[in-house]
Amino acid sequence: MATAEGERVLEAWATALTAHDTEGFLALFTEDCVYEAVPFGAVSHGKAALHAWVEHTFTSTPDFTVTVTTRFAVGNGAVMEWVMSGTHSGDYPGIPATGKRYAAIRGATVVELQGGKIHRSSHYWDAATLMKQVGLLPT
Repeated sequence: MATAEGERVLEAWATALTAHDTEGFLALFTEDCVYEAVPFGAVSHGKAALHAWVEHTFTSTPDFTVTVTTRFAVGNGAVMEWVMSGTHSGDYPGIPATGKRYAAIRGATVVELQGGKIHRSSHYWDAATLMKQVGLLPT
C-alpha cells in the first residue's frame, strides 16, 4: 500500500469519528477487523462488534472529537498520534458517567492495513489524565 493511501485512511478515521459518522467509520475496516481500546482492555472482533463500540462512544460522549496531530504509513502499517475531547455523559466500561468535560487527552493508534482498509487497530491513550479531568482520580 502506498504511504499516501495509508495516511488517507488515518485522516478518514479521525474525520468519521469527529463527525459521528458510524457508517463512514465502519467503511474503513475489513469485515474481520480487530479493534482494541487498550486502556479499557476492550477488544471488538468484526464489524458488528465495532459498530456497537462506536455507537456506545457516540452515546456516552455526544460531543466527542479527535484531531490527528501526526501520522505516517509504511508498507501495511500506519501510526497516528491524536488528541481527543468530549463530555463524559454516559458510562464507559467500568466507569460511571460524571457529566464532566475532558480535553486534550493525548493518544496514539497503530493500525495494520489490508487491501486499503484497517484490519487491526490498537489505541493507546492517557486514561489517567482523562480520569483526573472528569473527577475520578485526584489531580
